[in-house]
Amino acid sequence: MDNPTMNLIKDERADIPFVDVLVPYTEGFVNELKKTNISAVLINKLHTGLLNEMSSVAEVTLQDELNNLKKNGLSIYSEFVETMYSTLAIKYPVLNKILKTVANNYLIHIQNIFSNFSKDLHLISKTFSLALNSNITIKDINLSLGDGHGGESTASVTLSNDTKLIYKPRNIDTAKSYNIFIDWINQKLNINLKILRCLNYEHYGWLEFADHHCADSVTDLQEYYQKAGVLLAVTLLLGSKDCHYENVIASGKNPVIIDHETIIQPVLSQQSIRTWDEHHKIAPFSVLESMLIINKNTGVPTEYAGYGIKGNIEIMDLEKKVIHPNTIDSKRDTRFVFRKLVKENIPFYEDKHLFAADYRAFFIEGFTKAYDLFVSSKDELMSSDSPIQGFKKQKIRYVWRPTFVYFRILKYMRSSVFMKSSEAYESKLYELMSKAYQKADCENYKFILNHEMQQMLKGDIPFFNLDSQDHHLGGNGSFKIFSHNCIENIEQRINLFSTKHKEEQIEFINNWLNINTSV
Repeated sequence: MDNPTMNLIKDERADIPFVDVLVPYTEGFVNELKKTNISAVLINKLHTGLLNEMSSVAEVTLQDELNNLKKNGLSIYSEFVETMYSTLAIKYPVLNKILKTVANNYLIHIQNIFSNFSKDLHLISKTFSLALNSNITIKDINLSLGDGHGGESTASVTLSNDTKLIYKPRNIDTAKSYNIFIDWINQKLNINLKILRCLNYEHYGWLEFADHHCADSVTDLQEYYQKAGVLLAVTLLLGSKDCHYENVIASGKNPVIIDHETIIQPVLSQQSIRTWDEHHKIAPFSVLESMLIINKNTGVPTEYAGYGIKGNIEIMDLEKKVIHPNTIDSKRDTRFVFRKLVKENIPFYEDKHLFAADYRAFFIEGFTKAYDLFVSSKDELMSSDSPIQGFKKQKIRYVWRPTFVYFRILKYMRSSVFMKSSEAYESKLYELMSKAYQKADCENYKFILNHEMQQMLKGDIPFFNLDSQDHHLGGNGSFKIFSHNCIENIEQRINLFSTKHKEEQIEFINNWLNINTSV
């Protein structure tokens, strides 16, 4: 990499570890954005976000390198920066490639948002009730609101008229089908579960922004938790997954599930093949599968519950953090940090969060009403006119392992040892990933490992794109990996619903409501 003039770092970037070393990797990014009509304020914000992303990837390696140079007599930080300009690409080719890839993907993602918005503006205006005669532009963007793939992730987009939209860099057909089903429930139960308007394209989509705001009264809270109970029954029927605390928004008197990519899921033929499932004893065909609620004996951390746990506001963690960044005294130190567990998923009223445990009767009433509706509507739900039919031939996302497993592995791979050689990086990654395939009956599943490796080597969280009626993963159509596709899974659940099953689910609900981390 060429040796550029030292950059003066703005105050808001002074705390980004090794920012001086990283700025040259972002020059092309900034220059390309300056050619557009994006405001200088937004370019600066996006640039800072990119530098933070790069720093999280590079800080371990760069801190190790700084430590080594200090042992050899280095005493001036600017000399370290100059040395990195000339040696980083040679000494750490893997890190060099990752940083270039991150910058390029980040740029493409932003360009896609702007170009798609410009192309779709007429339909966006109609779908989201915007004034067609106004000169609407993008004012602000918040990136990295979900798992990234190919450098693209969910983003919130604020328009010049202050309307907020969600941009999803993937097909969101399931959101439309989910809305149809929710509308059916609203009519049957005479309630008004919130529906998010959406505009879908083949490879991306626009979704109404679910705003987190306070409840206005105790009556609102009662309605909120009754609706929350209804939605729990909905996720039970659909076989939903991944409705954790970051995928639920408390919007006044409405609980809103905002991520619909795993709202329907298939069922594995051989669950035991996945070794990590042995640590999570979640009852099949139960209200625990969605992660809206949890029970203590399942192995799932209580903090993941989409509807939260009473008393679970924040926890204290140990975290390695760079202190004295961008100075010769920079070092990574382990410190206690407080991490918020309640984000926007719990109703807020009179300056405090109100949990379901205090609205038990309303929650169980909502769940029971929806459950009983599904039982009494069995024939309709199984018919050709069923709202479930809308989920047929839909594109869904299937994640083979829990996403936190992939995150942990990618984080571990940031060690400077692996950044020196592509061969060493790939070899270690394969060693870590293949541990889950050591069982004798895993041979048929090796294609999944290959798929995971391809995506992990790009820095992505691996997933499969499926049709909702597929029984297989990826291109391996000869191997029936699912006993029930998404539609069959829903139909099976409809047939399983019974008085006994409902009582079992209410027991799971009460177990969750009885957890209180504040005592």
